[in-house]
Amino acid sequence: MTAWRIRAVLLPGGETAEAGITEAGTWTSRPAAGAETLPGRFVLPGLVDAHCHLGIGQSADGPVALGMDAVRANLARARQAGVTAIRDTGSPGSLTLRVLAAGDGAGLQASGRFLAPEGQYFPGLHVPVPPEELIAAALAEVRAGAAWVKLIADFPVLTPGQPPTEPRPTYPLAEIRRLTEAVHRAGARVAAHSTTSRVTELIDAGIDSVEHGTGLDEAGVDALAARGGAWTPTLCAVFAPRPDDDPARQRVRAELRERLSYLLPRAAERGVTIMTGTDVVGSLPREVALLAELGLPPRRALAAASSAARDFLGFAGLSDGEPADLVTYHGDPREDPAVLGHPAAIFTRGARIT
Repeated sequence: MTAWRIRAVLLPGGETAEAGITEAGTWTSRPAAGAETLPGRFVLPGLVDAHCHLGIGQSADGPVALGMDAVRANLARARQAGVTAIRDTGSPGSLTLRVLAAGDGAGLQASGRFLAPEGQYFPGLHVPVPPEELIAAALAEVRAGAAWVKLIADFPVLTPGQPPTEPRPTYPLAEIRRLTEAVHRAGARVAAHSTTSRVTELIDAGIDSVEHGTGLDEAGVDALAARGGAWTPTLCAVFAPRPDDDPARQRVRAELRERLSYLLPRAAERGVTIMTGTDVVGSLPREVALLAELGLPPRRALAAASSAARDFLGFAGLSDGEPADLVTYHGDPREDPAVLGHPAAIFTRGARIT
């Protein structure tokens, strides 16, 4: 392998880096004499998609389950875009756990199946889990390799031929508390889909990360900060236009945008780890741009897509002796997040892929 020298601005902090990558593919603060200069004036730890669904696609009728080949193709596309660390937050039939078991999941953490009861998640994407089976189902995913379990903590009731209800709780809080305790004892963590004000009670019950979190308020943010938790707001998905949009829905989105523009900076200041997630419809450059538009300083918006998320999820950073996981750019993504879509070089686990 080639040894590389890096002369670049190290983001998100902004310090100038004189470092390199060894012939073995590890990061070093003392690049070898004669090492080749890696292209790019700015370098980030490898990007993180902390909320995605590699096994779900979109159709005119809504989300659909994908097969193994499509999952592998989605994973390859993410890596080619500089996303070298992924937390898959749920897949039909625990498909991403099978990717891990097959040895194809470098940089991948997987949650396995969706934990949701009958009628409160997309029927083609999950097998319902009744309350009395919730803990056993979660622990089965952990035994199969899940670092996280994905709890659908609230969701509309879906009845064929009828419009969905407003989101409602899925499981009793006492069962959720028992779930988090059991999962933690097994060495894994709980990511909870929540879009209601019940989220503060979920945090008190022990969840580790809030997914979407459109029902968060100041009390919820403070509780999440006290627990050392994370928030993946999936802004691309939250603000995506819907076919049934009308002026009332547009007003609700505008009000939500105003509220999040207050809560997100407060959450970051209090110590909540903010993470970027594309869900099924977004992109990391757009997610970072939305975080910045909603008040996060550019440095923190970039950290949400790189160093902060890597730290929270347990992926290695740019440290001596660690396999190089990084992306370089010719432009400065602090000034224009769209730069994130145009990497100059990508390394994943010490191997250059572009």
